[in-house]
Amino acid sequence: MLKVDGARLWSDLMTMATIGATARGGSFRTALSDADRDGRNLFVHWAKEAGLEVSVDKIGNIFARRAGTDDSLPPVMAGSHLDTQAPGGKFDGVLGVLAGLEAVRTLNRVGLSTKRPIEIVNWTNEEGARFPPGVVGSNLFAGRTTLEALLATRDRAGILMGDELNRIGYAGHRDVGQRPVDSYLELHIEQGPVLEEAGVTIGAVTHTSNQGGGVIEIIGENGHSQTTRMSRRRNALVGAARIITEIERLGMAQEPHGMVSATVADVWPNNRINIPHRVNVGFLIVHAEGEGRDRILDDIETIARTMGQDCGLEVSFTRSPQRHRFDFPSDLVALTETTAKQLGHTSMRLPTWTAHDALNMHVVCPTALIFVPCRDGISHSELEWCEPAHATAGADVLVNMILDRANRTG
Repeated sequence: MLKVDGARLWSDLMTMATIGATARGGSFRTALSDADRDGRNLFVHWAKEAGLEVSVDKIGNIFARRAGTDDSLPPVMAGSHLDTQAPGGKFDGVLGVLAGLEAVRTLNRVGLSTKRPIEIVNWTNEEGARFPPGVVGSNLFAGRTTLEALLATRDRAGILMGDELNRIGYAGHRDVGQRPVDSYLELHIEQGPVLEEAGVTIGAVTHTSNQGGGVIEIIGENGHSQTTRMSRRRNALVGAARIITEIERLGMAQEPHGMVSATVADVWPNNRINIPHRVNVGFLIVHAEGEGRDRILDDIETIARTMGQDCGLEVSFTRSPQRHRFDFPSDLVALTETTAKQLGHTSMRLPTWTAHDALNMHVVCPTALIFVPCRDGISHSELEWCEPAHATAGADVLVNMILDRANRTG
């Protein structure tokens, strides 16, 4: 069984973390920012050092290719993303990209060629922290959206995604997707406490949750906050606060099968002298069962409309596109477990509650999602942490799974 250079992988993770480093030990590299550009440049530099051929597509996805002995075959892909939350940690997404890079370095070091080519990919704007929603690079690769729609997406400052791709030099020329892929393997921190609590090193992800969300628009009436009588106020922010509180109560009642919280509130005109006349509240749901997710959506709509009536406010309710549960291929789940066992690591099967690029790629090719523990289950935080031994263990599993897929005869 192959073993990666764990010290080099850890050095790469810590070096990447210095780009956009925060005072509390995290990273701030939102998509298409200067820090994201610098992180991309470093990855490209390392990939070229490893002898890989680098290409960039029209949405900025980066592919670092190691040729196969039959280079006409569809590639085995591995990767994740380098952009972070605002702020985020050192490992979410980054581990998958840099472990993929370390995997091909390991193949180079031991002099192993593969029948199929291997591509290490950095997907654009997985987090969606700057340009919502997330997982857009893989979403487009899978044909689930259009390039035009993504390039026209704006951040909160009104800046176009397309303009930022050009500004940082990552508006590539390669068409997005529209080509066969043999398989896609993604290593990721769990973003939950299950592995750590069980004392298990490798998670073989079997299926996804049912995911959903929406936006509630609350309309009141503008007015002077120092002169309008209290009895005549139609304060949209008050209505939003009550709705948000009820959504949180609803979420607390879902454990352990699901969860929901309001996560975004945009307020107009958002100054202290005016009574807010419009608020948009966004929320996200995950649930083990599709019926459970749909029931939560119905309950939130009822809460919002009832609260609007009670407060004399106009309320509209828009449901986001929903993600339904799917099962990862059983042979790749089994390969994850077998590889972990052969390497001397414990493993267990578990679901993923959140979205990953693997959830898009499963419509393109067979896909595997591999988890390693993270401390206290914390992610999307500067406090996010993965033990060096766990990062190395995950990379060891990844390189051997890549080798298996890239050299198989079937």
